[in-house]
Amino acid sequence: MQISCPHCSTALDVTQEHLGHQVQCPACQNRLTVPTEVDPVEGGSGPKHPERMGWEEGDHANVSFGMSLLIGAGITIAFLALMFPFLGTRLGDLFLDRGWVNWVETFLFCWGLVILMMKWRKNQSQARATLLNLFPQHLGREIHVGNVGGFIDNIYNVSPKLRDSLMVNRIRKSLELFESRVNNGEVADFLNTQSDIDANRSTSSYSIVKVFLWAIPILGFIGTVIGLSVAVGSLAMGDTTDPEALKQSINSLTGGLGTAFDTTLLGLILSILMSFPLAAVQKKEDETLTMIDAFCVEKLLPKLNDSRTLVGEQLIQQADSIPQLVTSLAKAHETFLVNLNESTRMLTETAEFLQLRMGEHQRVMEKTFTDAASQLLNTSRDVFLRSNNQLEKSFESIATGIDSMNRSLKDLGENQIPNEAKKKRGFFSKS
Repeated sequence: MQISCPHCSTALDVTQEHLGHQVQCPACQNRLTVPTEVDPVEGGSGPKHPERMGWEEGDHANVSFGMSLLIGAGITIAFLALMFPFLGTRLGDLFLDRGWVNWVETFLFCWGLVILMMKWRKNQSQARATLLNLFPQHLGREIHVGNVGGFIDNIYNVSPKLRDSLMVNRIRKSLELFESRVNNGEVADFLNTQSDIDANRSTSSYSIVKVFLWAIPILGFIGTVIGLSVAVGSLAMGDTTDPEALKQSINSLTGGLGTAFDTTLLGLILSILMSFPLAAVQKKEDETLTMIDAFCVEKLLPKLNDSRTLVGEQLIQQADSIPQLVTSLAKAHETFLVNLNESTRMLTETAEFLQLRMGEHQRVMEKTFTDAASQLLNTSRDVFLRSNNQLEKSFESIATGIDSMNRSLKDLGENQIPNEAKKKRGFFSKS
């Protein structure tokens, strides 16, 4: 979900846990209140799968700081009040007559126990969630692209008290990732990453208790130093010549030494007493996280089927038992062989028919080619003969023309010679 900062118009990405709370803009550093309802951003073509908003997840590892502080303070006050009847005894003086250091040690001890008790209750709730049936048989034996939406809807129908748990949230996110990506490898990587995140969050939730475990004996040593300084100071300031003053100085010395050693003693005892429940709660939480990891690996991942076809699922649902499945496969194999033989026979007949038609087509082509060649030969011969006769006639016409021309020239020559002879005779007679 996206909103815009009213101060600098920077686009911010918010989740369900931010709704109704104030956040700080990373661009202009101004604080703004996220509305309780934010419309999701719609794409141009719409999402491939329905948009599921999930639910607001609580902190499954850390307890409320303020609540644990108030409860720890109340238990400390109640415990010290119970010690008042024992004032003057060794036990009562240990808690009430040794100064503020013992009071602080008691308060840190009670506060740490309250935190461990609250974490134990959270862990019990996580362990109960592992008993939920999140993969009912009627939805399918496998989770594939066709029925993953039904499994997700089944998780959304879980009681709100048990729905917000590490295991339910992890499986819901895994199925939603599988619904959008349809890839077993990506889901396995997501589960490994989420397991590391939950383990790191669980480890960091014990930081404040471990600080208490370190601070309580340190406060004991501080009380020891304070007691020794008071004892030595009272002895140095006393008058050694006055018996009463010396006696009072010795009493102050012993009281300071008592305070010094009692604070250290109480700090060591309380730190040891806190170590056992801390180890027990941490061990139980690690076992719960391991149980959730094993559930996801052993029950969720084997059910995921990222195949694009649903043939395997249909065959498994239709087969009532293994013998019936074997019989079905045998019948299918027999039917396949019969169909294969029939197809082979049909292919053989088709090949023979094509071979016969090809022979007929070849004979027709040969006859057509032979007739065309013969017709071409006859036509060529007729054309050649006609052309030869025409040439002979043309040559005869030319020969006849040449003969006529020769006779004409001959006659012309004979007529010209006598005329010239006559002219010559007339010329000589004139002379």
